[in-house]
Amino acid sequence: MAVTWDVRMPYGCKLMGFRSKVVPSLEVLRTDGRFCGGFSPKPAKPQAQKASKKPVGNSSQRRETDPRRPVYHINLIT
Repeated sequence: MAVTWDVRMPYGCKLMGFRSKVVPSLEVLRTDGRFCGGFSPKPAKPQAQKASKKPVGNSSQRRETDPRRPVYHINLIT
């Protein structure tokens, strides 16, 4: 994957040699129907570097306990 100078086609694929408006791996999946053959996942982080799950500072519990309205979680896929 590469970022190009072209405003109309901001993404490029160096392996296959094309430019696209969307991320190249999604363009390959949409066009060919298969996942990108050039994709390789990032290596996993070592266990010692994992961040702790503790909240930082005094966090508010209002989102979980506010009786005025329920909280809706929405997953946006772009």
